[in-house]
Amino acid sequence: MAMTQLPPLYPITDARLDTPLSVQVRNLGQAGFPLVQFRGKPLDARTQWLELETALAEARANGGWPAICVNDRADLAVLAAWKGLAPWGLHLGQTDLPHRAVRGLPGLGRVHLGGSTHRPEEWLTLDPACDHAGVGPLRATATKAGHARPLGLEGLEAGCRALRAAGVAPAAIGGLAPEDARDAFRAGAEALAMVGAVARAVAPGELLWQVQAERWRARRPFAPGQGIVILGGSGAGKTTLAEHLARRLGLPARDSDQRVVERRGEAIPAIFAAQGEGGFRALEAQVVRECLAAPGVVALGAGAWEDPDTRAAVRASGFAVLWLAEVPSRAWARVGGDPGRPLAGTFDQFMTLWACRTRAWWEGAMVLPLGRPQQELADALLSGTA
Repeated sequence: MAMTQLPPLYPITDARLDTPLSVQVRNLGQAGFPLVQFRGKPLDARTQWLELETALAEARANGGWPAICVNDRADLAVLAAWKGLAPWGLHLGQTDLPHRAVRGLPGLGRVHLGGSTHRPEEWLTLDPACDHAGVGPLRATATKAGHARPLGLEGLEAGCRALRAAGVAPAAIGGLAPEDARDAFRAGAEALAMVGAVARAVAPGELLWQVQAERWRARRPFAPGQGIVILGGSGAGKTTLAEHLARRLGLPARDSDQRVVERRGEAIPAIFAAQGEGGFRALEAQVVRECLAAPGVVALGAGAWEDPDTRAAVRASGFAVLWLAEVPSRAWARVGGDPGRPLAGTFDQFMTLWACRTRAWWEGAMVLPLGRPQQELADALLSGTA
């Protein structure tokens, strides 16, 4: 199974701030962060629950954005799942419940499980139920009392190497600053988990952009000459990004929706009306396979990745898979109510569909546009080492 994808910067809420935790989550999501860890300590359980419930409900209403990983509180995660608000994940520390035991708790069978590791024996004996884990601390941190001995870059590299070998996505943790990004990514980290640096940032979205660019400089998510498939929702900008990347890479750009329209000689709403969504999806799957016949940059329709046969065909093709992870509200502002997009009729319909599809899109390497023009996004993607 492929390693779980993490965003380049993984922010953690800070209950010491005056800003309520739910507002911190909302603000980070609006800034473009796709994943936020909800840490409520040292607040009491009731306050933590009320803030978590609010954050999860707001995220669900906004297309599942941002995804939320609950820190330590398996009880609150179970309660959330019981109320139909299951979080993206649950992070458990060394003294919390065993990860494998959590799989049997009501509503938590499919959540992503994360942990923290500090020593070689922990890297090698991490519970196999985990799909991502912190490695650190890189250096001493003021946000966690009694932390383990700092690892430094050499220890971070060893930990990342061990976790990657086990198929676990490693995140650098502990005392990180933005200037650590390049070294941490070169050491093998998939993400930088930060509390203070994000809270202090005047423009958190700008910080996320800078850290993302450093990850691409350390390792580009596709190789020279490799075909690329771009996933994402309606209005995310997949077609435009595909055109810019294709031009720069000397590859053809292909758009599955455009190919379907050309094949049928009629617009997508007319195909839906005549054949239903099932008929459209069957034609779409056929077109996608044709797009994979030779290297190129392929923009998939928003629903194409839901088809398991299509996912299998893309994996078999050897194409790199990128998820253009736009904030759903920004995409809605571009295409909401567009009669040319039959599944974007109302805000609630659009957001519900987006939330349902996100779990599958999460399989792709994240590309966060963060308000940048698609040409600038393509330039940043191509700046790194393949």
